[in-house]
Amino acid sequence: MEFNIVDNGKIINCKIILTFKDTNNNINYIVYTDGTKNFNDELEIYASRYELKDNNYILKDIQNDYEWNLIDNMLNSKYEENY
Repeated sequence: MEFNIVDNGKIINCKIILTFKDTNNNINYIVYTDGTKNFNDELEIYASRYELKDNNYILKDIQNDYEWNLIDNMLNSKYEENY
């Protein structure tokens, strides 16, 4: 699945890697990429909180280490399931 974000007036197409809801804090999370690669030729991925409003993703910043650890654990679980 794909969606667009607007960054400084520029539309960027992004591909969703993973979405999930944390039942402890009742917050939705999204992990996605815009297809760019870093200096090691690795795919850049991003994570945000999100809300859906009128079929649009409203992205918000991750707030703390608990959330980053949660996202990391979910990505590791997804990777293990696929391989």
